[in-house]
Amino acid sequence: MGTGAAHIFAEIDQPDTNFILRLWDYAPNGRRQLITSGYLKASHRELDERSTEGSPIHPHTRSVPVAPGTIEEYVLRLYPFANTFRPGHALTVELSNGEPLADEHNALLPPDAFHLPVGRPVTHKIYRDAAHPSRLVLPFTARTRAEGQAANSQAD
Repeated sequence: MGTGAAHIFAEIDQPDTNFILRLWDYAPNGRRQLITSGYLKASHRELDERSTEGSPIHPHTRSVPVAPGTIEEYVLRLYPFANTFRPGHALTVELSNGEPLADEHNALLPPDAFHLPVGRPVTHKIYRDAAHPSRLVLPFTARTRAEGQAANSQAD
């Protein structure tokens, strides 16, 4: 429960793109539930000095085009969320540069609720290695055995 961040090292072939990240809780039966999301326009990647690894702050006071072909770190702030992962469930990360207009979570949103696309094709190459540690920073907490038993007895 709380906020989080996605640190993504990427190379793009245009001066701008969108990064749209959604976290899903997948149940063993295949159903999914959206947990949270994060958004960042690449040209607004600048971080405020108050940022921390798990809580980035983007001032959005200027637009700085990306030099195509360079590897940059993009830090997406994840909206506050809370979720309990049940046994057998899986955390899945979906990263895209556009939003589906009509999936089970976006179908009810008004047309002006979506981020504008950059208007041209963009090739994205995501890096995850020792030199480019792309990662999620999430606020996991663990229940004690007694808390878990109490919660389970209340759910019955």
